[in-house]
Amino acid sequence: MKNLKYIYSIVILLVAVTFSSCSKEGNYSGEAVGITVDFDSIIKNENVESLAEIYYKHGNFINTQEFPPIVKAPQVLENLNNWLIVDIRSKDAYESGHINGAYNVPKDEIIDFLTVKQKASVYEKVVIVCYSGQMASYVTGVLRFAAFDNVYVMLFGMAAWNSQFSEILKKGYGKRYPDMLVKSEEKKEEEEGHKKEESTKTIEELEAQLPQLDKTIPTVLIMERARKLLKQSRKEFLLKADEFFPDYKKNEDKYYTVFYLNQQRFDEGHIKGAHLYKSRKDLSLDHKLADLPKDKDILVYCKTGHTGGNTTAYLNMLGYNAHNLMFGYNSFKYNVLSNGVDNYINDFPVVEGSKRTSNKVIAVTASKKNTTKVKIVKRKKKEVSGGCG
Repeated sequence: MKNLKYIYSIVILLVAVTFSSCSKEGNYSGEAVGITVDFDSIIKNENVESLAEIYYKHGNFINTQEFPPIVKAPQVLENLNNWLIVDIRSKDAYESGHINGAYNVPKDEIIDFLTVKQKASVYEKVVIVCYSGQMASYVTGVLRFAAFDNVYVMLFGMAAWNSQFSEILKKGYGKRYPDMLVKSEEKKEEEEGHKKEESTKTIEELEAQLPQLDKTIPTVLIMERARKLLKQSRKEFLLKADEFFPDYKKNEDKYYTVFYLNQQRFDEGHIKGAHLYKSRKDLSLDHKLADLPKDKDILVYCKTGHTGGNTTAYLNMLGYNAHNLMFGYNSFKYNVLSNGVDNYINDFPVVEGSKRTSNKVIAVTASKKNTTKVKIVKRKKKEVSGGCG
């Protein structure tokens, strides 16, 4: 291997190569177990100019069925001894109640945590938890596109874990700004404007329209971008409906609005001026990615905010200035969450205080009427360390 640094960069970027084989259920030996790949043949004479091309050639994760990477609260409860739980909320919020065994890690420290303190590759899954899943979706996306490919977001966060935290979810949706919602049949010319035949341009021609790589080792660039994005304040990547719509009304040209779902949902009603990008298709390099403007803010919205959060992370890793709409179209289209909010909320046990783990956990409901001691699977005493790196 003539250029070890460059080979290493491609190794890191291969989203398709999973680390999950490093830790089968109950196996915490910390020894590296993985897949041998002939990286020399993959990167020989390869000359890439954009991160989009690297992602496209090595997994195209955003268009796979695994995207977005989500697990639900009941799955987490069943796998407390196999999965690494990382709670990115504030210290005070963590101490008010957290999942048994969860580590409290600020989002801007999470890369070092997953590479030094607790090796991500040792675990079957790494689950990122926040208040409602909105910020955690973005963090999960950044980590995924920085090659942490066993990282998942817990759907609706602590609001789904225990009803005492569910208020943020219940306040997140609502029927707001009806004057900004249009249906396709009411505005056929807008719908027609969104239709586009698949491009006949080559990948190289499309790539020239994208944000370009700095002239540095790709792995260094990826990690620098990931660290920078994880230091962002909430408003730099996540907007509430009451923040976006008033600003959008003042200047519709400020945002390029992307509805990231499907034609049916788009036809039922979408934000005035929004562009339909079909999920798991149109943000690929060989479809409509190159249509995105590099010189204005991009607002992405989906159904619940989870796909939008991961997608926003992808776009920002590429060099765009994208924002996710918190809770997606549920934040402005429905008085109640479209699938019913109670379907997502559980009353699973929580640990109160600064201690990460407890074997005496109390489940507290929002009404305080059903406070009961709950027997929960004990955490393994042996901590996990080592692994693939």
